[in-house]
Formats: sequence, structure tokens, C-alpha cells
Amino acid sequence: MALSSRWKLLNKEMAKWRDALAKAMNLYRSGENRTNETPLRDSTTSDSPLDSPMSEDSPIQKEPRPIGRKAAKAKKAGNSSNHNSKFLEEIARQNTIRIEMEQKRQDMEVAIQAECAREKEYLRKKDMEKTDREIMAMDTSHMSPETKQY
Repeated sequence: MALSSRWKLLNKEMAKWRDALAKAMNLYRSGENRTNETPLRDSTTSDSPLDSPMSEDSPIQKEPRPIGRKAAKAKKAGNSSNHNSKFLEEIARQNTIRIEMEQKRQDMEVAIQAECAREKEYLRKKDMEKTDREIMAMDTSHMSPETKQY
């Protein structure tokens, strides 16, 4: 959990710990008093952050509480399956579009090939007619009888 969400509880527990440390520092071994025992630390001056007064309010902005593991797993699984289904639907849609485009491309190729075949046939017939006209228009006066028969 985030530290900021537990600040008040931690602050209270740290205050108890500081009090317990202060009592422990003031305890003396049996038969000894404060004058004949050197304290472990000076209780009047301390640089410890535990001894500094802490405010009840956290300096850190409170963040929203995170969801539990089970809820996170369920949410993740729900999102991932939903995401996966959307992803698969998108793939299927793109495949359908791709197949349609491929079919249109093939239809266009067939149409172009048919048009080319018609054009070639037309040009072949036109060429034959031209050749026939040239032959019929040819002057045969200078030809031998064998050539004329051809």
C-alpha cells in the first residue's frame, strides 16, 4: 500500500516507538543511578528523525487506493479478452477487405485480358483486310503468268 494512505497510522505507531525508546533510555541497571552510568545517547539533543515532531497531515498528496489483486486480475483478464476479441474482429474485417480487393483486382485483370484479346483480333482482321486490298489493287501487267496465278 502507498505510504501516504497509511501516514496517520504510521505516525501514531512511531510516536509509541519514540515513547518506548525514551523510557528505555531512562531505565537504569539494578543498583546503578544516572550519575554512575553513561547513557547510550544524549536525550537532550538528538538528530534522529524519530524524535522530531511529526504532523498529522501527510506532505504527500493522497493517491487513489489501488484495487486488490483478484479485482486487478479479473479486470486485466476482462480487458485482455475484450481487447483480443476486438483485435480478432479487426483482423477478420481487414481480411474481408483484402479478399474483396483481391477479387476486384482479379476481375479487372480478366477484363483487361479480354479487352486485349478483342483488340488483337480486331487488329489482325484489319491487317488481313488491308493485305487483301493491297493484293487486289496490285498491278499485274508486269508479272509473269506463274506469278499472276499466285
